[in-house]
Formats: sequence, structure tokens, C-alpha cells
Amino acid sequence: MRKDKKVIGICVASMQSDSWEKHVRAICKEAGKRDYTVMIFNTFQRLYEVTKFGKGEVRVFDMIPFHKLGVLIVFSESIANDEISEQLVQKAKDAGVPVITIDRRMKGCHNVLFAYEESFEKVVRHVIEDHGCKKINFMAGFEHNEFSDARIGIFKKVLEQNDLAFEPERLAYGQFWEMPARHACEEWVAKWQRGEQSMPEAVICANDIMALTVMNVLTNHGICIPKDVIVTGFDGLELEQYCTPRLTTATDDVRQIGKSMLDIIDRCIENPTEEPKDLYIPFHTRFTESCGCKPIKSCNPNERIMQLYGYAAEMRQQSTDTFFMMTTLTDGYSAVEMGNKLKDYRKAIDAKHMMLFLDPSYYKETDIPTNHFEKDSYVLFTQLKDNVYDVPLEEVKKDEFIDKICWMAEKKEPLLFIPIHCQEENYGFMVTTYDYEGKDTRAFYEFVLGLDQVLGTIRRQSQLHRSYVTDALTGLYNRRGFYLRFEKKMKQLADKDKYLFMASVDMDGLKFINDTYGHAEGDFAIKRLAEILQEMVTDEHGICARFGGDEYMVVQLMEAEKIDHDFCDHFEQRLQDKIRQDNQKKKAVYELSASCGVIGRKIQNAEEIDTMMKETDEKMYQCKCRHHNSRAARSRQKSM
Repeated sequence: MRKDKKVIGICVASMQSDSWEKHVRAICKEAGKRDYTVMIFNTFQRLYEVTKFGKGEVRVFDMIPFHKLGVLIVFSESIANDEISEQLVQKAKDAGVPVITIDRRMKGCHNVLFAYEESFEKVVRHVIEDHGCKKINFMAGFEHNEFSDARIGIFKKVLEQNDLAFEPERLAYGQFWEMPARHACEEWVAKWQRGEQSMPEAVICANDIMALTVMNVLTNHGICIPKDVIVTGFDGLELEQYCTPRLTTATDDVRQIGKSMLDIIDRCIENPTEEPKDLYIPFHTRFTESCGCKPIKSCNPNERIMQLYGYAAEMRQQSTDTFFMMTTLTDGYSAVEMGNKLKDYRKAIDAKHMMLFLDPSYYKETDIPTNHFEKDSYVLFTQLKDNVYDVPLEEVKKDEFIDKICWMAEKKEPLLFIPIHCQEENYGFMVTTYDYEGKDTRAFYEFVLGLDQVLGTIRRQSQLHRSYVTDALTGLYNRRGFYLRFEKKMKQLADKDKYLFMASVDMDGLKFINDTYGHAEGDFAIKRLAEILQEMVTDEHGICARFGGDEYMVVQLMEAEKIDHDFCDHFEQRLQDKIRQDNQKKKAVYELSASCGVIGRKIQNAEEIDTMMKETDEKMYQCKCRHHNSRAARSRQKSM
């Protein structure tokens, strides 16, 4: 990513919802024309309350590189959590980044607001003043909701200005959605049929989905629209254009939103300290068939039916593929093997380019080889580059990950950041290029949820496997794990000439430490020696194990032509040097000491290891006798 390139950050929740994604798409489209890079940080859930799942989702906002941004856009209404929105705004301000909020006014920000009230009032006045309706039912959204209450207030105001009384019994709450609206409308119809309420001349709805539901319910009961009852909606739902009759409504101008947003961004980039202003995006009213006005051209409903049928079939296939993905990828305990198998499901990512980063809290519980990583580094687990999939397993320091994804930013496509987690447990995050013209975010959401479950299952199975093959006290392999690991290494070198170095190591004086200083100190001594041995075995073919008590086994399996002579020839001396250095550093009341026997030679099959173990044990015991005699001699000299 060029340092001089302008970068827009977008924070949004539930982008798979049409209402917000269409605005994000409009911004991305216009931003591309003006040579901006767009980074979208999306949580799939709205964050009314930060549940366990929400805690995992909201961590994606921690990835925002404020120092790279020219401006931050916060879809505060989509996030639906004032505290989170305010934190994002404050972090941006602390970094000197101007903030633009959408659909909710926030102090100190450029606020892009929609002229809901003005447009909704036009719809209500049209029904009352142009069509002369006096008996009107009103389908509101949620009770005590800001937008719903505002539209109820407008309705009451227009009634009063036309000398009409507000009748509370004609108000119902459809919660801005189909099923509650259907239930409320059925109750209305039942009252009309029982004679408890006269049928209205019009039903005004606070949004389109409720209006379409009301039209469906009334039609099912033989009530003709608009002949018997006028119905109006609001917010310009795309589905409306395929319905009969066409719905009287009001809608925003998506193209105008993109242009207006980028005009503000241009000004913010040019003058970051510009005084914040409010910008109102107008809605366009469209009076048509459902209120008895002029018909407008309808889209082909058959085409829409086929589109929806095709989409439903695709989603069923997507669900099936996700199920099989979860079943296939969780058949084992290896994160590395799972990453390689994920290649078969790369199409579900729906992007040409992708990078999946895993957090230390995740990968340290798996078999991903990260012993040499710094404490807080990410691992680049998998990536797609020009549709080519690989598993890099590469260390990426936390303060360098933005530079790591710069090649994706240069593709001139927006970047979409997605949290990867299970409930509040953070696994990492995914970055993909975002095809704002075609990406199906809802299908992608299902894939990500499936991947979350796969990663969680693999980690739990990895933990179980680790407890099965490792020593609980030291973290080294136990006897079972040693043999399993050795057999695996032998298979990897099956067609090679093999050389095996082996060291049998036994701690000296463990009984003395236990009897004199207690078993807790004895356990500490066992772990000290384990850490020393682990530090010495860094090659990919090295295996270090605790066979029980104070007995350890170290092997180095390698190709015969690639023998590490330095490691093999000087292992015993380096072990004693490291023990001596550890004693000087720890300054314990006792001195750590160990006996060692080593051997090395070419081998053909795994069965030879038992014979070599006996030989190294014999050499180790010879060394232990020398150490014992040496200590006894020193003790006699002290007593003289």
C-alpha cells in the first residue's frame, strides 16, 4: 500500500443486510473512481448487547490501522451500540482522523443523515390530503424505537393539521418485520370481521416489508388494494418492484449517497480539521398503484421468481457444502492438515484474494510450528493470491500485518476484514478483497460461521491429542507421543538414507532434591532440565521426550547426507555447558546435574530404535557412575 494513497476505513455491522450493504457498495464504487483504498471492518451481528458471541465479533475493530486512515466512516445505526460507536469515534479522534457517521448523529462528527421525516410526511399527506382518507390504520415498527416513534409523531401531526383524531386502536406494532406485521394485520382483519372496528380507507406502514405483508394479508381475505384499502410503505425495498400492485413508498438515491459521501471525504482529506457538519440525503417519494395513483413500469415478476428460486437453490447447496466442509475438516486434530484440506472449499470464500491470520491464543494450542515466533505474533495460516491457494504458516508481527496485506490493497478492490472466533474466544481474522458488484455476503457469512466451528473443533481435538501424547509436567512428548512422532518422521523420510542421533539423559540426584527440599522443588528441577533439552532440539526432525521420572530421550532423525555433525559431536558437552549456565543463573540451593549417553548411526527401519535405546542407556549409566564417583570423591575431600 502506497503511503500517499488515501485510505477510507468503514465500520459496519450486519453488512449482509441489504439496507447497509447497498450504501457500502455505493461508497466503494465511487471511492474506486477517485483512487481511494477502502478497508471495511464488519461484524456479522448487530451489537445491541455485547453477548459472548458479540465479544468475539467486536474484536475486528481492534484491527483498524488508524495511523493509515484518511477518514473513518461509522455506520452507527447498524452497530446499534452507542458505547462501541463512541469508542470508535474517540480512537479516530485521538489519531487525528476525521469521522463521518451514517444514519445517527454523533457529537464532533460529520453526520450523514437521511431525510426520513420530510419524506415520510409527504407520504402521509398524500394519503390524507390528496386521497381524502379519514379512517387510517398505522403499522408502526418497534415500540419505543426512535425511528418508529418519529413516524408515529408525523402521522399524528398530519392528522391534527387536517382536523382528524388519532385513534390508538388503529395503531399496531409490526416490529419492522414480516411475521409480527402479519400477526398484527390478522388481528385487525378479525376485528373488522367481528364488527369491533370499521375497515379503514388506508393502512400507512412505517416500512416496505410491513406494507407488502399487509397487502398480502388483505388480498388473502378478499380485500382489494387500492379499491377497498390504500396501502403505503417506506424505504424503497428492492422486492417491491416485483409485486402487484406496485407499492407507494419513498426511497433513497443510492448513487447520490455514494457521490455525497465521497464529496465529504474529499473535503476531510483536504482539511481534516474542518468543522463537522450535518448532511441530509433526500428520499424520493413514489406515488403509484397501491394508493390508486399512476402505474409505473414493473419488473418482470417471473424473472424475479427465477432469480429467487436460483438463489434459494444456491443457498441450499451452500449449506450442504458447508456441512460437508465441517465434517471433512474436523476429521482429525491437526490444524496444519486442516489448512491444507481447506483448499477444496476455497470457492466458498468468493474472492480472488484472501489472507487468514490466526492469533497466538489459538495457534499455540495446535500443531502449527511456531516455537520460534515472538510472543504476540500472528501466523499467516492460509492465503489466496490470484486464486492460488497455499498454507504459508508464516510469522507476521502484529505491528506489521497491515504492510503484509499491502499487495491486496494494490489490487484496487476494497478490503473486507472479518473476525474469526467462537463466542468470545478470539481465533484471528480474515481479510479478503470485496467484490462490491457481486459478492454474496450472506453466503460468505455462512461459510465463515462454518470455518469458526471447524477451527474451534480442531483446537479442542488438538488439545485432547496433546494431553494424550505429551507429558503434563514438562510439555515434552511422553513415551507414547515419542514413538508416534518418530514413526511419522520415519515415514516422511521413507525413500531416503536415514541417520539417527540419540541421547539418553537422566537427572542426577533427583531423590536427594525431593527428600531435602520437597517434591515441588523436584518437579521444578525436572522442568528446568526439560527446558534446557527443548532449547537444544530446534531442528524440524528433532524429538525430545520425558520417559518418566527423571529420564529423558532426545533423537535427531535426518537424511544421511545432511548429518548435522556439529549437533551430534558436541551434544553432550553443550548439554553440560547449558546446565552449568542455568545453575549460575538460577542460583538454587542445589546444583542441577545430568548424565548423558549418546549414539548415532544409519538406520533402515523404526524397529532399530529399541536396540539403540539400550546402547544409549548403557552409556548413560556409565556416565552416571562417573558422576557418582566424582561426587563421592568430593564429599570425602570435604570431610577430611
